[in-house]
Amino acid sequence: MNIPTTRSLWPLLACIAIGTPARAQTINETAKFLPADGASSDYFGREVAIDGTTVVVASPLDDDMGGNSGSVYLFDTTTGAQTMKLLPLDGDVADGFGSSVAISGTTVLVGTFSDDDLGDGSGSAYLFDSTTGVQIAKLLAADGDTNDMFGFSVALKGNTAVIGAPGDACGMLNCGSVYLFDTTTGSQIGKLVASDASPNATFGWSVSTDGNSVLVGAPGDDAPAINSGSAYLFDLSSQTELFKLLPNNGAYADMFGTSVAIDGSTALIGAPYNDDLGVSCGAAYAFDTGTGAQTSKLLSPDGATAIWFGYSVAVEGTAALIGAPLAIDNGTSSGSAQLIDLTTGSLITKLLPSDGAEGDLFSAGAAMDGTRLIGGAYFKDDLGANSGAAYVFTLPGAACNVVFCDTDANNVGDVTLSTCDCSGGSITLDLSTSFVGQFTYPLVGLGTTAVSPTGVSQLCLAGSAIGRYTKDAGAISAVGTFSVDLLNANSAPGGGVPTIGGALCNGNTWRFQYWHRDGMNPSRFSKGISGTIN
Repeated sequence: MNIPTTRSLWPLLACIAIGTPARAQTINETAKFLPADGASSDYFGREVAIDGTTVVVASPLDDDMGGNSGSVYLFDTTTGAQTMKLLPLDGDVADGFGSSVAISGTTVLVGTFSDDDLGDGSGSAYLFDSTTGVQIAKLLAADGDTNDMFGFSVALKGNTAVIGAPGDACGMLNCGSVYLFDTTTGSQIGKLVASDASPNATFGWSVSTDGNSVLVGAPGDDAPAINSGSAYLFDLSSQTELFKLLPNNGAYADMFGTSVAIDGSTALIGAPYNDDLGVSCGAAYAFDTGTGAQTSKLLSPDGATAIWFGYSVAVEGTAALIGAPLAIDNGTSSGSAQLIDLTTGSLITKLLPSDGAEGDLFSAGAAMDGTRLIGGAYFKDDLGANSGAAYVFTLPGAACNVVFCDTDANNVGDVTLSTCDCSGGSITLDLSTSFVGQFTYPLVGLGTTAVSPTGVSQLCLAGSAIGRYTKDAGAISAVGTFSVDLLNANSAPGGGVPTIGGALCNGNTWRFQYWHRDGMNPSRFSKGISGTIN
């Protein structure tokens, strides 16, 4: 497979749309983001990422530091406001800063695959603090070289940055590789290559991590046919290859592995040029990460009208978000994204911008976090031709009382929300535990990283600011219960606790745990739950 000089949409062939796309189960955006200083050909929205209330939108052809030097913007989903514009300290002409983006907690990772520090097109990546906009580090491959395209893809979870270099020669042209970095030190901690590396496989074209595993796409792999594509699953801690993933019916030029996403036991892999519904209509495949077995093949419920279905993918639990940037819902190549239930294969909802138009390429970049979904439309023309836009969607019927932190046996105590509906004026957060009489108070945050600060049990809210309801602290009752009314708490606002009636009730997916003492032993944490509060 030939490596493009820009992260463009390809190939030129597309499936022939027949009929009218289904418009049932369609939702429009809850917010539309435009950069404060957007201009023609900035490609704002080419890549997107989201974690909690922070949305990251790339504008890789912005010209602030020279033609096509690139930039990245941060937005707050709570207010809809632009909060930051990120620029590298050494940005230069044609770097394309923002060719890929990722966020975990307060850390933003930005790829710049056209950077030339180690030779033309060698590439680089940058770490930023999302709260200050300060550049933390610039990452370079220890063995970087010309045309490696390091930074073409990036993923981030906790303290681990995953960076793809699909042009790395690794002994043969464009076989590709993936690098691992510790974000706390900026040091390279590993390099992944395919056990059966081959020329032009472009291993590292796409990457994803959930903190335990790394999923890597190699869409140029020729097994079983030229450019049929493949993906590889690695264990992050040992950096060993676990499985090579191949679709059951891979075919010529499907480019399986163009996009990848992983969440727990599910790996989702896009093959946007699959021909089952017509030339390059696309498909996506789900795999079990424990066995490496294919569990489902997804074709667009819209049939041949959702063109390049699988060009972008995201997965959370049993929900798969799949982009089709050439879909025709709002005109030729206007684009759509579909949220599909992996257990049934049925459509949950379809995402369409309310102002979608021909040529927007909505969903070329797509991401999700809880009930918030985001799609970029980098050919949108609001601020000039191809200036770009990004859209945020919020799912109706948001989940409440979802347990997300219960794998450590030392996390004792069940936590429940009385409701996730603010309209009644009261939401109690209830604890039920065997640790009676102990001093306790609730914690709240948007982070999902698990750490063990006391050495006993896990704090599962790390990776973002944590609010502590210290002014509502008290003793667990003799029957092991404790409650705080979140909408009438003494602790809010302040101490990181979200403002009552503001951030807490604004559709965010908040995560909760209780902290409590354990006599003279190290303190502990309860299980953790999440709820989307409106």
